[in-house]
Amino acid sequence: MCQISDRFFTAARTLTGDGPIKQRLVGAYQEHLESLRDDELPESIRQKFESLRQALNAVEPTNGESRVYAAVRKMSPVDVQRYATSILLMLGELVRVKSSGERIAFVKANRPVVETEPAVPGVIQLRNTGV
Repeated sequence: MCQISDRFFTAARTLTGDGPIKQRLVGAYQEHLESLRDDELPESIRQKFESLRQALNAVEPTNGESRVYAAVRKMSPVDVQRYATSILLMLGELVRVKSSGERIAFVKANRPVVETEPAVPGVIQLRNTGV
């Protein structure tokens, strides 16, 4: 678990660094997350990670570029922001699971979390539904 959360943390650092967001997303995924296997991930983030993986491998590369670079190049700024945010949310889930002492291999979130309208543009707010 520690190695997985460390990889997501370094991906988050890449996302918050300098440069265009598309380059940062490509770097975060290729350098830190691309080689992760599903069986290494806790159940609570597997589906989100698989969605990220599919999106970042959805475009056939040309001119020697990577699949990830080709996919991100074709994305809108909104999509790029959404996938960057998903990496940060997965890191948050890993931290939550780690700090709660839950067994990560078999845990699913038992309290649904829904996105609400952001009070600040570009900032995602979450609220617990209390279930």
